Amino acid sequence: MWSRGVVLGLTVALAACGGDSNHHHGEDAKAYQATIERTTYGIPHITADSYGGVGYGHGYAIAEDNLCVLASAYVTFRGERSRYFGPDAKAAPMGTFGSPTNRDADFFFRFVVNDDQVDSFRSVQPADVRQLSEGFAAGFSRYVREVKAGQHAGRHLTCRDEPWLDTITDQDVFRRLVALNLAASSANLLEEIVNAQPPMAGPTNLVRGAGDGSDDNEHRFWVGGQEGIGSNTLAFGAEATDSGGGLLFANPHWYLEGVDRFYQLQLTIPGELDVSGVSIMGAPMVLIGFNNNIAWAHTVSTARRFTPYLLQMADATHYMKDGQSKALEAVEITIQVKQQDGSLQPETKTLYRSEYGPMVDFGNPQLPPWSNNTAITLRDINLENTQSFQNFLAFDQAESLDDFFAAIKEHVGIPWVNTTAIGRGDERALYSDITAVPNVPDSMLGSCQVAALAAGLPLLNGATSDCDWRQDADAVLPGAFGPANLPYLFRRDYVANMNDSYWLTNAKAPLTGYAAISGREGYEQSLRSRLGHTLVEDRFDSRDGFAGSQINSTRLRDIVLNSRVLSAEMLKQPVLSEVCGGNLTGDEQQACQVLQNWDNTGNLDAVGAHVWTAIWEELRDVPDLYAVPFDANDPVHTPSGLNSGDSEVLNAVRQAFSDGVAAVIDSGEALDAPLGDVQKYPKAGTDIPQYGGEGYEGYFTVLRNTYLHVVDFPEGEPVRAYTLLSHGESTDPTSPHYADYTEAYSRKQWHRVPFTREQIENARLSILELSE
Repeated sequence: MWSRGVVLGLTVALAACGGDSNHHHGEDAKAYQATIERTTYGIPHITADSYGGVGYGHGYAIAEDNLCVLASAYVTFRGERSRYFGPDAKAAPMGTFGSPTNRDADFFFRFVVNDDQVDSFRSVQPADVRQLSEGFAAGFSRYVREVKAGQHAGRHLTCRDEPWLDTITDQDVFRRLVALNLAASSANLLEEIVNAQPPMAGPTNLVRGAGDGSDDNEHRFWVGGQEGIGSNTLAFGAEATDSGGGLLFANPHWYLEGVDRFYQLQLTIPGELDVSGVSIMGAPMVLIGFNNNIAWAHTVSTARRFTPYLLQMADATHYMKDGQSKALEAVEITIQVKQQDGSLQPETKTLYRSEYGPMVDFGNPQLPPWSNNTAITLRDINLENTQSFQNFLAFDQAESLDDFFAAIKEHVGIPWVNTTAIGRGDERALYSDITAVPNVPDSMLGSCQVAALAAGLPLLNGATSDCDWRQDADAVLPGAFGPANLPYLFRRDYVANMNDSYWLTNAKAPLTGYAAISGREGYEQSLRSRLGHTLVEDRFDSRDGFAGSQINSTRLRDIVLNSRVLSAEMLKQPVLSEVCGGNLTGDEQQACQVLQNWDNTGNLDAVGAHVWTAIWEELRDVPDLYAVPFDANDPVHTPSGLNSGDSEVLNAVRQAFSDGVAAVIDSGEALDAPLGDVQKYPKAGTDIPQYGGEGYEGYFTVLRNTYLHVVDFPEGEPVRAYTLLSHGESTDPTSPHYADYTEAYSRKQWHRVPFTREQIENARLSILELSE
């Protein structure tokens, strides 16, 4: 066990991992060695002579920091939550598969992420991915055995004595990877899949008219089924930077709790691999990061990763395809369910799949239900995508921007995110959404689309093979688009993405001509996207308080955390002009004064930010709010202005103002409170002030900031990277690194992360030598 400020030289030799009757061990035990060096905020730098070794060090280190969260997640992915926690509790506080009940989560993972699916994925992985995963499982399991033997006293109090704390195998690691693959597809429809059941025997159900099938509840198709999961990225080329080289900002807005949190680390195999950044917990490689020649970022893409198919049913469990009757596959699943007296009882459910994939019930009254006539099934590209983590590891290994882009085109395996990247000595910045996308060209929709479920998401006709996904000559995955039909852009000024589509990657060079399933074109951008492009414009035009028109690491780090609020910059003054001269209550008069003096930021000392947030919650839904409508030829600056010539709009604005002020008063917060007194990051034993706000308000600096890095490659020097991890490395309140990084984030205290051997040794807090 390591501790802050103490350097330990420790060599531990243990026997090889033993078998476990509860889990599958498909490989012989292996010998592993790794060195774990901890630097500021507990960041582990793991060095080994093999992929298995760095995986081993990674598995051990993340168990030191996050044992209970990750061990609980393995129970989830194995479909065993009801066994240990009962059927009705929520399976997770937040995450890529939402917050279903334990029962629903168990049936889903045993049905969709089943042993056959995992074995199929695992069997085609190359040696380096398999060795990483095997080593990770061995390292994690070693730490589990140490805890169960009484070591690491005082740590991991919520799980160390629990029966569900158990060792794992590489099968568990791959099960976690398959589940992560589905974050923008099947995992979003967990409850819709496990609740899809054939009609009861008897009269045929009435078929509801399909209409256009559109569903206002589009959030069900977002990652995690909620608003706010996404990211910002800005990447600059030679024309924009002081240095004449690339500069990159990565800023995922991800999960602050649960197993889908990021974990920051460095993995080094001398002469083979040297990469720093973050992994999503349980994935053994770096997913967003940098090495000495490449830096990259990811943002959630708008491309759809699945398509539902409407089946023509011959009866409740048979469907017609090309005039032939086909049987649905019935899968009987039994889970063990903990009863109130602690005993276990089996519970069985039969779920069904077609040749496309699992059956699904959207619960949308505009869509046909599962009847003796119709049913809906799902084909998910990422249940077929075995290239994803090979693709990520190829990024870790890339030696140039050309090498990096070649990996993108070779694998086309990135499952659900855009990518930006820069390279040492390269004047270009890259944007790519060359990812796993179902090959559904627009030309196919006229004859095959039954309904549109959401933007770019068609319900297709499953009664004919004419409506199966097409095949490009350059496709890597069957039924996916090849790289020639997917969007990317190289620029020497900048590329950006803030979770709108590829269309406005660069405001001066919109990307057009791609299939609707990849994303929309020519549409109104989010306020967060608009502010991202505005930040770039203001820098190039010297309107942001810095001299000159170029950008560098220092300026970028300041700009991205400045907490500007675009909605307030656009509309605060005209709103106040309309509402503050009338007959107001005392609270409303005070709100007017507070907002008049507010600097339109969400910094900790900003007085008025929380008041505007409450008002904007009401204003954002006012019809015809803007005087100038959206113009696709000026998407960064429109819509704009308050539509003060419309009396209905003004009445709605006045009501929104009154309702917003009343909401603040009802909350108990003072109207003149600084934001840092109102907005906190709750940690056990302390609440840490947080700046920023929500993207829909027009914040670029959002509350769900998780990992951030600003990276460049100074000529003749090693990679230079500044990082922040807002939630910290550890989920264990007894860890010295539970809150320290969160406090640094609150202070906007960027961390110059050590990368070279000399830098790591100079910053080292502890060292642990492991062998097995």
